Amino acid sequence: MERKLVRIDSLILRTAVRLILPLTVLLAVYAALKGHNAPGGGFIAGLIIAVGLCTYRMAFGQQSFYRLVPFHPRLFVITGLAVAVVVAIVPLLFGKPLLRSTSTTLHLGQAELHLVSATLFDLGVLLVVVGVALGMITRLGEELG
Repeated sequence: MERKLVRIDSLILRTAVRLILPLTVLLAVYAALKGHNAPGGGFIAGLIIAVGLCTYRMAFGQQSFYRLVPFHPRLFVITGLAVAVVVAIVPLLFGKPLLRSTSTTLHLGQAELHLVSATLFDLGVLLVVVGVALGMITRLGEELG
C-alpha cells in the first residue's frame, strides 16, 4: 500500500510561524532563567523550543528545517549531557555533595548580576530535550518522506 504525503501549504501558517518561532525561543529563555528560583527551567524551556521547531517543520518542510538546524540532533544531546555531568561533578572536586549548586554575584557598575550554577545544569537539560525532540522530528520526517 502506497502512502501519500500531504504537505501543509498555508501562507497564513508560514507567516504566523515566522512570528511564533522567535517568540517561543524568547519564552524558553525566560522559562530557563526563571527556573532556578521558581517552577520552570531547562526541561520546560526545551519543550517550548521543541514545539516551536515542530511548527516550523510543519510550515516549511524538512529541507527548510535542516537549513534552520544544520546540526545533527546527537550533537545537542551529547553537549547537553556533557554540560550537565560537568556541572554535577565539579562540586565533588571541592569536597561538596554531588549536584551542589553555588552562586555568586557580579558587580557591574551600578547593576548586579546574580549567577547560579544550577542555571548551567538547566542549560544542559535544555540541550538534551531539544536534541531528543529534534531527533524525533527528523526521524518522523524521514519516515513520512
